Amino acid sequence: MVHSVTKVIDDLTPSARASIMATKDGPDGWAARGNAIHKALEVHLLGLAGETKNGLVYDEKWAPWIEPLLDHWIWEGCTVEAVELSLCDPAKSLGGQLDFLIVDKDGFRVLGDLKTVKTAKAAEARKPADKQLGGYLQMLVDSRKLPVDKCVTLIAGPDKTVIKTSKPDDCLAAWLDSWEKFDAQQPDF
Repeated sequence: MVHSVTKVIDDLTPSARASIMATKDGPDGWAARGNAIHKALEVHLLGLAGETKNGLVYDEKWAPWIEPLLDHWIWEGCTVEAVELSLCDPAKSLGGQLDFLIVDKDGFRVLGDLKTVKTAKAAEARKPADKQLGGYLQMLVDSRKLPVDKCVTLIAGPDKTVIKTSKPDDCLAAWLDSWEKFDAQQPDF
């Protein structure tokens, strides 16, 4: 695939991107934090699905992020349908990987994306990932005919996990708007 959902929705200014990239690397950078926390969630959800018997091992410095995330109420009584699922739209040469798809204890199918932030205050302030969720939603519906009842952005911060729920139609509209803008900037061949 030539394009990724993340690339399509990227609307950062060059200075905002430079600021974010300045804190990416190193043992305490956002890339290390995000990778460790995503891996912990993946192993946890695969365990709930009965697909792994491996214990969860992680660097203790990430425990303030991981423990509230894994103890979050959203996992209570859920059925895990997918974890780190790769999706594609061959017609658009577009790919992406959703973080999780579950059926919650009330029977609603929930598409989720995990974000990590440096502080608990940032967890509250973080905007939902509607555009990104909309991209995954469109590929799920188009390729797998899976309806989704709720979209959630799960934001892991130190000692706090925040959930932001969005309507699938709102996520899809945000995605379609991003795709239209992105597609209009692509060269014609």
